[in-house]
Amino acid sequence: MISSAIMSIAEQHRAKLDVISEQVLNDRNLIIASNRGPVEYHKNGKGEIEGQRGPGGVVTAMSAVSQFANPTWIASAITDGDREIADGDKSVQWTRGDQQFRIRFVSSDPEQYHQFYNVISNPILWFLQHYMWDAPRTPNITEDTRKAWQAYDAVNSSFADIILDEVSRSSKPSIIMLQDYQLYLVAEKLRPQLPNDAVLSHFIHIPWPGPDYWSLLPNPMRRQIISSLCNCDILGFHTRLYQRNFLRVCQEFLPEATINMREKTVTLNDHTVQTAAYPISIDVGGILELADSDEVRNYRQRLRAFIGDQTIVRIDRVEPSKNIVRGFQAFETLLEKYPEYRGRVKFLAFLVPSRLGVEQYQRYLEEIMIAVGWINTKYGDSDWQPVELFVGDNYQRGIAAMQIADILLVNPIIDGMNLVAKEGVTVSQNNAVLILSERAGAVEQLGDGALVVSPSDVVGTMESLHEALQMPLDERQRRAEWLRQVVVREDVTMWLFDQLYDIQRLLTKRQEESKDSLTLDNDLQNDRVDNGVAAD
Repeated sequence: MISSAIMSIAEQHRAKLDVISEQVLNDRNLIIASNRGPVEYHKNGKGEIEGQRGPGGVVTAMSAVSQFANPTWIASAITDGDREIADGDKSVQWTRGDQQFRIRFVSSDPEQYHQFYNVISNPILWFLQHYMWDAPRTPNITEDTRKAWQAYDAVNSSFADIILDEVSRSSKPSIIMLQDYQLYLVAEKLRPQLPNDAVLSHFIHIPWPGPDYWSLLPNPMRRQIISSLCNCDILGFHTRLYQRNFLRVCQEFLPEATINMREKTVTLNDHTVQTAAYPISIDVGGILELADSDEVRNYRQRLRAFIGDQTIVRIDRVEPSKNIVRGFQAFETLLEKYPEYRGRVKFLAFLVPSRLGVEQYQRYLEEIMIAVGWINTKYGDSDWQPVELFVGDNYQRGIAAMQIADILLVNPIIDGMNLVAKEGVTVSQNNAVLILSERAGAVEQLGDGALVVSPSDVVGTMESLHEALQMPLDERQRRAEWLRQVVVREDVTMWLFDQLYDIQRLLTKRQEESKDSLTLDNDLQNDRVDNGVAAD
């Protein structure tokens, strides 16, 4: 059951969001843009187009503002249904419960979209920002890469064109909220054509490296990304570290810009962007409601057949940045050093296939399978397998696993935030100990209640597993309760609230500057009259 205290906090957050949404959005046109939209459209057996809402806290958070603004969400046309809507130059209204969006799709040539998404966005930008390049070998910026960059630029231009069309159609001032790394060049295309009363923000959902790593990208590409982002009014990151890194990157690569480290601003071409840290989170009430459902309860019962006296759980997409193999190596080292855990401790790993069309991801899945097979062969027997591997995208099963875990292992090489850590401590029924990588964005909020490890330190991770397995129950309970309270206080509602609050501050500042300018103009006019130079 969801506790009344948690529901009370959730209601307070919703009330705060309602107030700020009404103040900021009631008389404004809200536009959200992201590569993947909140809804995908497919044709059913009758040939009719049907929508299916996508997962994610961003959609949930944005849904909360629907009663104050009917947001227009602009996204890439990915499915056949999306493209049919886009080719007809139509928008579609999505309404379900309290969720309400008007959706427009950007339809790109298939090859152009492939270059934009599969050549630049993922292998180049995603790998760069997750420190995943093997610098002696990758990246290789070839003529093909430069052509793909032109496609990335073109898709960003298409987004900008539709956004500008939406701005021009509305009689209200517009607030435009861009999302993530696929749309880095949209801001530079919008700014020269936006009316002065528009607000442009951009939130980056992945890590932002420092200057040394960005220097691996050719200077023209690097400068275009950074200078484009400086056309925003507000630029958001998950953590204060990523925010500082952006300012340092601007210092290094935009010598003509003025960087104010105290105010966290960058001024370029007489325009100032305010940077900020907005740690994204989860819909606490929604996830607890799901955790209490019959479906999750049934999965929980089935999983009990696989657990040991104590159970380690991890849930990840299958991608190299998640550091899954080192996690298994740490568990192998634990069983070797502490034989008493053999036959008693189980490791349940729930892995969601991701980007298997990319060679590096295919190889990494093979490495995972080899690591698991080796551990089970070396330490298992006919009655006990140390590792149980579950492959597939099953969110309800993952929630059930986190409920019964004694330890939740989250050890990515780097992550923008990592919501699994927040979900796990929220739904845990066993006061699970969180082992958390110091390179996960979540460590800024959750580090004091977790056992923090270096992602490359296999022995250190093993020692943390041992510490967690031996931790007294009262210590586990104290840590778990602290972690739950942190997540509840800073849920996804507050992530959106903080952004709208800063937009409100920006609008208030503009109003004050406009009044000051008007007063100055009046004073100058009076001076002209006093000096006898006013027009007859």
